[in-house]
Amino acid sequence: MIIDSDYRHFNALESCLVHASFKTVRAVHVDDAKSLLRAYPIKLAILNQDHGINGQGYEYIRFMREHYPDLGIIVLSDNSSSLDRILGIEMGADDYLIKPVDLRELLARVRRLLERLNISSFHLNKGINFSGFGLDRQKREVTWIASGEKIHFTNREYDMLLCLLENANRVVGRNTLTHVVCGRSWHAEDRSVDVTISSIRCKLRKHNPADTLIRSIRGTGYSLVIRHE
Repeated sequence: MIIDSDYRHFNALESCLVHASFKTVRAVHVDDAKSLLRAYPIKLAILNQDHGINGQGYEYIRFMREHYPDLGIIVLSDNSSSLDRILGIEMGADDYLIKPVDLRELLARVRRLLERLNISSFHLNKGINFSGFGLDRQKREVTWIASGEKIHFTNREYDMLLCLLENANRVVGRNTLTHVVCGRSWHAEDRSVDVTISSIRCKLRKHNPADTLIRSIRGTGYSLVIRHE
């Protein structure tokens, strides 16, 4: 997510990131950013400290760190004073760069930060164990660990379950699920996500009826609530 009301600056950042195969969303103001964080599985935020935050930069950095502790945060600013850099880091930023920023350097820092954040991330392992189930990413198989029984999922069901797992305990919007899994945009009459989620729930509950793994978030999407194993 790029938080920036400077169109030219945003376009340069977006072009650089998209060319490097990253998916981006844009927030013009703080309220936009809060809405996007609720709706999308965002991994990293780039905050233009000088545009789009209405003087709320440090407070918003602290808000993101408190409410989204796994989110990577990079701050861009015209202010080169050491005090501002220290304050930004103390508020929760992972990195603080002075503008004008060399886009190649920014891209390198984005990659390095994501790699560092993902070192301890359970979903990067080849296998994911959750609530009694095991998912093998290489074989695209889901198993009920207690009996070793394989659970059959269609390709769409598997991809949607994996998307929810990779964003476990966070809300994933219907539009995101439709875009990631189906390769198209979601519209209000589209029930494909809900039908697929219903099928996934049914198959999981046959083996683990005690856990309500996939929760509906009214008006937004779904969240897979699990304990990591």
